[in-house]
Amino acid sequence: ARARRSNRTIVFDYGHGSVAEHAVFNLDVLGLSRLATEALQGFRLASFTEKSQRYITLTPEIVVPRELPEDLRESFETVCGELFEIYSSIGTVLAESGVEEGSAREDARYVLPLAACSQMGVTMNAREVEHAVRRLAAHPLAEARQLSERMFEVCSAVAPSLFLFMDPSSMDEFSVARSKPCGPEREVRLIRHDDDSNVGSYLISRATGRAVADCQSDWAAMPPKEREALFLGVLGKLGLHDSPPRCWELASFTFELLLSSSAYAQLKRHRMSTQLATGYWPELGVTTPPTIGDSAAASELFEHAVELSEELHMTIGPESAISEYALTNAHRRTVLVAMNARELYHFSRLREDEHAQWDIRRLAGRMLEEASTAAPLTMSLSGGRSEMDLPE
Repeated sequence: ARARRSNRTIVFDYGHGSVAEHAVFNLDVLGLSRLATEALQGFRLASFTEKSQRYITLTPEIVVPRELPEDLRESFETVCGELFEIYSSIGTVLAESGVEEGSAREDARYVLPLAACSQMGVTMNAREVEHAVRRLAAHPLAEARQLSERMFEVCSAVAPSLFLFMDPSSMDEFSVARSKPCGPEREVRLIRHDDDSNVGSYLISRATGRAVADCQSDWAAMPPKEREALFLGVLGKLGLHDSPPRCWELASFTFELLLSSSAYAQLKRHRMSTQLATGYWPELGVTTPPTIGDSAAASELFEHAVELSEELHMTIGPESAISEYALTNAHRRTVLVAMNARELYHFSRLREDEHAQWDIRRLAGRMLEEASTAAPLTMSLSGGRSEMDLPE
C-alpha cells in the first residue's frame, strides 16, 4: 500500500512517468487474429515474438469478428475454411512440382485469411501498457478493444497504482482510424531524402571542432575523393554485426510502399521508423509468389482463393473495417515509411540477406537501391549479411 501511494504521487501528481517504465509485464496473447496483431505490434517500446506462418503448417483456426452480422457468420466460416483447404492444396501442388517443402508452405500461406489465429509473446513496460490500452480502446475493431480490456485487467491486477489515464483521447481515435486506399504508381517510391551532406558535414565538424553549420560550406567545396576518404575513415572500421555510428541518423529517407500483408508482417517489426499504413483494399491488387505464378495448377487455386476472399469482402461491405478479415496475406496496402540511414542499415542487413523471405527481400532491395542513389557514401556499406564481405 505504501509503494502504491508513492507511485501515485511520483508518477501522476509529479508527472515523472518514466518511473513506471521500471515495471515490466510479459504477456502471452492467444487467439488474436492476424489482422488484430498489427494493431498491437504498432507500439514501438515493446518486444513481440509471434508464431510464424512461414515455418509451421497452420490448422484452420480463425477469429470470427463479433461485429459480423449473424446472417453472414456461416458464409464467413465457410469461405475461411475453403481458404485453409486451398492453402493445403497449393502446398501439396508446389511440393509435388519440386519446390522445397519449406518454400512451398511459405508461399501457400499467401491465400490464408487475415482472420487466421495467431499467438505471440509480448514484453511491455507499464508506461507503454497504459499507452497501448488507451489507444486500442479507440480501435475500430471490437477484437482490438477487447484486447485493450483484457490487457488492462491482467496488468492492473498486479500494479494498480501505475494505471490512471486510460480513456482514449481524440488523438488516439485519429491514430487508429482506417485510412482510405491510395495506390502509388510503383511498389517502391522514394519521395523525400537527404543526400550525403548531413553526415559529411558532421564528420568534418567532429574532426575539426567547428560548428556543423560552418562545416556545410567545407563539405560543398570538398572534392569527391576527399569525401570518399572522409566516409571510409569511419565505415572502413564497420564490422558485419555493427551499426553505423549515431551520426548516420542525420540522413533520413521517406518511402511510399505498396506491399502484401506477408511483407508488411516483417516490415512492421522495424519499429524504430515511422510507418503510416492504409487499410487492405482489393483495389490495390495482390502479390503472387513466383512459385505459384510458375505453376498453372497452383495459379488456378490461388486465383480462386482471391476470388472467394474478395466476394466475401464485398458481401460484408468494403467500408466496414471487419471486411479486412476476409482478405488474404496476398492482399496489399500502402505504407508511408520514414527511416534514418542507421535504421536502414539494420533493415538492409536483415532483409536483404539470402535467408530473408523473398517478398520483403525484393522490397528491401528496391528501397536500398533508391537510398544508395540518393546518398551513395552514407549507404555505401548497406546490404544483406550474406552479401557483405565484412569482418565478423
